[in-house]
Amino acid sequence: MKIQFLNQEHETKFQELRLGMAEYYRNNKEYLSVVYIMAGNEELHRKMNRYFNTKEGMFSSDDMFNEEDFSSGNRILAKLAVHLFNDNETVSPLDIISALDDEWFQLALNAIHFRRYGISSGYDFPEEKLYM
Repeated sequence: MKIQFLNQEHETKFQELRLGMAEYYRNNKEYLSVVYIMAGNEELHRKMNRYFNTKEGMFSSDDMFNEEDFSSGNRILAKLAVHLFNDNETVSPLDIISALDDEWFQLALNAIHFRRYGISSGYDFPEEKLYM
């Protein structure tokens, strides 16, 4: 699958987060869909990072929602990340369509696409950049 990033910063952050993961999870589409969302939104990365343990494979999403304050759009993206990871949250497609601006809407759609198709274990980032 060719991954579409929002911009160079999103791609760089994704690569950094992926390299920080335990080897076992680096190609896991559930984990990578969360990392993809976190890498595309600095506030989400800052608020979600301490609850998403990529070394041990844990996501303390209940604690995250109890302890963190999210704006409405970021709450939808955070809920989508949890939903794509383990289905512990529900997010309405209508919320994604109506509450997210164009950039975050694309981030959400691409995360869903990422969760479905993942990446191959031998994936190398292509020379051709696919930014939106």
